[in-house]
Amino acid sequence: MDVYLSTLAAEGIVCPSVTDKLPDIPAAAKAEVDRNLAQLDKQLQEANNRLATSAGQGGPNFIQNAILGPLADKRAAAIDRIAIAIGRVAERPTGLDDLAGCSLGDSAAPSQEATPTDQATPPEQTTTAPPATGSATPDPGAGQSADPAAQTIVCPNVADKLSDVPAAAKAEVDRNLAQLDKQLQEANNRLATSKGQGGPNFIQNAILGPLADKRAAAIDRIAIAIGRVAERPTGLDDLATCSLGDSAQNSADAGLSADDYVDIRDVPKAEQPQAGENASTGTYASLCGTNRDGHSNTDNLILAPGMSDGAQLRQDYVGNMSTDAFSTNESLAAADTTCRTGDDRSAYFWPTLRVRGSDDESAAEGDTNAEGDTNNVGTPVQPTSVKLEYRGNLTSEVTAAPRFLRMISGDARAASNGAENARPTFTCTGFTDRLTDKYPICPSGSDLVRVFDMPSCWDGQNLDSADHRTHLVFPDETGACPSGTEAVPQLRMTLTYDDVPTSGDVPFAVDGFASEQNDPSTDHAGAIGVMSHRLMNTVVRCINNGKNC
Repeated sequence: MDVYLSTLAAEGIVCPSVTDKLPDIPAAAKAEVDRNLAQLDKQLQEANNRLATSAGQGGPNFIQNAILGPLADKRAAAIDRIAIAIGRVAERPTGLDDLAGCSLGDSAAPSQEATPTDQATPPEQTTTAPPATGSATPDPGAGQSADPAAQTIVCPNVADKLSDVPAAAKAEVDRNLAQLDKQLQEANNRLATSKGQGGPNFIQNAILGPLADKRAAAIDRIAIAIGRVAERPTGLDDLATCSLGDSAQNSADAGLSADDYVDIRDVPKAEQPQAGENASTGTYASLCGTNRDGHSNTDNLILAPGMSDGAQLRQDYVGNMSTDAFSTNESLAAADTTCRTGDDRSAYFWPTLRVRGSDDESAAEGDTNAEGDTNNVGTPVQPTSVKLEYRGNLTSEVTAAPRFLRMISGDARAASNGAENARPTFTCTGFTDRLTDKYPICPSGSDLVRVFDMPSCWDGQNLDSADHRTHLVFPDETGACPSGTEAVPQLRMTLTYDDVPTSGDVPFAVDGFASEQNDPSTDHAGAIGVMSHRLMNTVVRCINNGKNC
């Protein structure tokens, strides 16, 4: 046996104890915390088993790349689940992220939270199992590792296998679908930088194996979430295993073509809705700038609160200057704002728009953009104008919206989920009576426009809902609010861009999940209303009195 690896196997892997760093665990969170503590034990045991059987494999970085690195990824996911479980019912613990990394040490040293029985379990020989889907997977040997940067990882689509997700489970399901996208992106990033590393089984052991483990955990959480309120779906376990495929299969441009774009002059004029006798016809404009300060991140406070990188795409913001995944109502109320009046600390946000071009980095070649994202390529561009306008209702007066009301327009997964919640609306200056759900090509002298209308029929009680949609819905075709809801001022966000190209098959696109391939149907936006009561009352008076304020 190689002397170096023999010594490593004798030393064993030592991880920081998580149990010792936890506060008093609320009873409501204990079962989930215990499950994930057990997962940490299992992960450590499996890593030590792999270490014990790795003699003679890889180069000097094999242990770090094939064992310690993947172990840290899996531990980070389990630790994050622990923090989230506690945070749902009590104050979320901080500082746990530092406990994910492990190192080599004396094998006699105390391990994680392992019981004596766990420590006594003999190591098992690591084998490569065929994919549970039964689909043909390339041999993870020399043929795979010859040029990993020229290939990409292809995973079964989980969203397509889910039907009619109950509203009470949708938020949890969406969070874990986002995790699956993030896991795939991270695995492809690792694949792209792993050329020349390890032996014939390196990709399977260091990338595909750990990815399958993390996907299995996320898929299990999806099934559990649905099973709490409806019949638990079966057969999802088969979707955990991924394989190597042609890089074009997962490229950001794979689903985009010239068919996703339309000359705005070919779009028919849209019918304009007519206001009724009791309509509220006024408007109120909030002037909040165009994000020239560069407030952008990959968080989504509404859909994935408390989850860093929960959006899986870059969001641009105006208004509240503090908005990120960890914002609270209290922090939003105390933050500065880009809005001209300090009484509007609302958070307004939308996915970044990027310009494509021949000199842009190409995801199909395994490259990344400046943010390290292989899903969304191109140069980010900021709108040259952002119009935030609160409008009335076509059939009635409006009442004041509550502070901290969450608003979502559109569906970031519309390409997978279907058109039910999709609301992409594009046009061009000079042609604003023509609206399209495709990316518009504007003629010379005309600028690209994105329009987001927020729902405006409030249930009168809730600031948010499990699916982030049922507490605030859209008016019906006549403009009237459904029974049991009341009309509140409707926010319309209009973004105008004067620096996007008008030629080429794929000249620009909005950021999106990897699975959605930048489809125009996925364009969406969000807002959290943080106006003072005084300002909200002013908005309501302007709208109901037919004034333009």
